Amino acid sequence: MILQNPELTVAMRPPEAALAWLSQELPQWTRDGLLTEDQASRIRLRYDFHEVELDRRAGPGRLVAAVSIMGALLFGAGVLTFIASNWEDMPDALRLAMIFAGVIGFQWGGYELAFRRGNHPYIGQALLLIGAFTYGAGIFLVAQIFHLDEHYPNGFLLWGAGALAVAIAVDSVPVFAVAAAALAVWSGSEAVGFERNHLLGLGVLVAGLLPLAYLRRKPAHLTVAVLGLAAWFVFGPVAWAPHDEEQLFSAWFGAAALFLAIGGLHTSAGAPEHGLTWRTLAVFAALLLTYLLGFHELADEFAPNTAGQGATGWHAALLVAAAAAAGLAALRARDSLQRVEAIAAAVLAGFGLLWLTVASNESSMILTLAFNIAFFAGSVGLVALGCHERRARFAYQGLAWFGIGLFSRYVEYGYDLVDKSLFFIVGGLLLLGVGWALEKQRRKISAALREARP
Repeated sequence: MILQNPELTVAMRPPEAALAWLSQELPQWTRDGLLTEDQASRIRLRYDFHEVELDRRAGPGRLVAAVSIMGALLFGAGVLTFIASNWEDMPDALRLAMIFAGVIGFQWGGYELAFRRGNHPYIGQALLLIGAFTYGAGIFLVAQIFHLDEHYPNGFLLWGAGALAVAIAVDSVPVFAVAAAALAVWSGSEAVGFERNHLLGLGVLVAGLLPLAYLRRKPAHLTVAVLGLAAWFVFGPVAWAPHDEEQLFSAWFGAAALFLAIGGLHTSAGAPEHGLTWRTLAVFAALLLTYLLGFHELADEFAPNTAGQGATGWHAALLVAAAAAAGLAALRARDSLQRVEAIAAAVLAGFGLLWLTVASNESSMILTLAFNIAFFAGSVGLVALGCHERRARFAYQGLAWFGIGLFSRYVEYGYDLVDKSLFFIVGGLLLLGVGWALEKQRRKISAALREARP
């Protein structure tokens, strides 16, 4: 049985700010004759405005949650510090009793306050978080008590499995985040510390996190799950070519392409809010990779000296999967922008292939130029995406990326070419010009978004 507290349950509902605005507008719409009383009542039944009204009268619930979680972390740190300072003087029986009492006590107290009684849901969630950390610390402390010289990543596996079991039983995003982090550390430790191609970790993350995230239908759950998978793609490919770290960039391009294509498939399937999580992370990764490799010195340093020899079948498999997902996203695209996103995913997979096959010190300049073109095109595309989907933060992020990239390239190529005083003068004027252009563009985007609002 899955326990949920009604105060904390969000079934892919609109953001709180949108609900607050709608709650304020409904009475006026009714008075203006835009809606009948029956229609307004049906809207109120469709969306739960209880949390909005509660926030208006008693303060934001998120503030309560944040304060409670910070208090839980401080309390947990204090308890652990006290135990650590007296650990050596305690008999083993007392050590075990404290560990088990802490795990059981915090978990039961959190369950009582958040779900069974439901009168202090945020404090209860904070206690569940303390219980999850106490459980993880207890695993390693028990191993220390009995001098168990086990494979240390297994401790993170047990930690993640236990926290995930609690997250399945009760609706707790913080505990779910602890489970995702512990499982990601387990898999990453196997790959980085022991050079194991840990596909089992990927399977556990996919099977353990994604079904629960989609079942809960909460954006926060899906964000945690996608971040957990992203962590695997950051560290897992280390084991694919442990002596050719340069090949990691190929895997990272492939992962960004795969995530972008998955986001597009969600959008075309009628689940844009699910797709938004995948797309946001993919766009950030793509812009970060192309920005970094747009520096010629970095591209020259990380470019493989023997192009193609460090590649493995796993790199190729990831790139093929990403290209296939991009092709499927293009076939299922409902409009031109979705097709452009699918093409962008294919381009990212192509960059991964280029890095495997032709990247070298001799070709680094050409690749740097390609990465710079891709970076600035992606920044402009992010602005266009924000305007098309009426998501202002996308447009503003695209403008910010564009400004950062422009100034970075000026510093990289201009510092040694002009007089130092002239460099700073021109740099200052460039920044002022970029700021003026960005502010002007921001006003245009804001006006376009307001005009496009239904």
